[in-house]
Amino acid sequence: MRRFFGEKDGDKILVKGDEFNHLKNVLRLKVGEEIIVSLNTKYEYVCEILSMGKGVATCKINGETECLKNPCKNIVLFQAVAKKAKFEFIVQKATEIGISEIVPFMSEYCIAKVTENKAERLYDIALNACKQCERTIIPKIAETTDVAGVINRFKDFDVVLFANERTDVGEKLNKLSKYKNIAIIVGSEGGFSQKEKEKFIEAGAVSVSLGKRILRCETASVAMMSLVSILSDN
Repeated sequence: MRRFFGEKDGDKILVKGDEFNHLKNVLRLKVGEEIIVSLNTKYEYVCEILSMGKGVATCKINGETECLKNPCKNIVLFQAVAKKAKFEFIVQKATEIGISEIVPFMSEYCIAKVTENKAERLYDIALNACKQCERTIIPKIAETTDVAGVINRFKDFDVVLFANERTDVGEKLNKLSKYKNIAIIVGSEGGFSQKEKEKFIEAGAVSVSLGKRILRCETASVAMMSLVSILSDN
């Protein structure tokens, strides 16, 4: 069945806006057909389309189940702002991998501007990625902060890991399964300055090497997120 995001209205569910347009004009679904609708909660609903009005489909709930595809742990990605296409790719993959929140931040070597990454566009990418990977909770995309703002949030996590592109002596990723709240920090196209790395380490972050080769920022993000997601579930 096709998946959509909607909102509750009494004992019915409404599918509106772009989701309605996709339902009616792209997929050409009809009254009486069944779909799966998410409300940005841990549940998903099997629904029957009852009617289609102007810009909205009204649906009857036929079943409710808890979605098992949502993240089991709170893994937050602090991603230095990258160029538009790269950042959008990172948001998409973060959603698929199971990241709970994405926090953009400006660092010394960022070459992109904050305005390149529109919040509404990033939300739409995350929403569509949720439908593709069948999770029902859309990751939060926070407002852009700076390095100080990132460090200020270290207290919220059991462990903080940052990708250090210029070291071969980074700590190994092990025993992550005992942690419930994990932060990942990845740099932009220019990486981190030595001063920023020292600030992270002084604040308690763990330096992680992703190998001998220098990775693109989007590759480093996917590698870090994948490693942490897999190892923290073991």
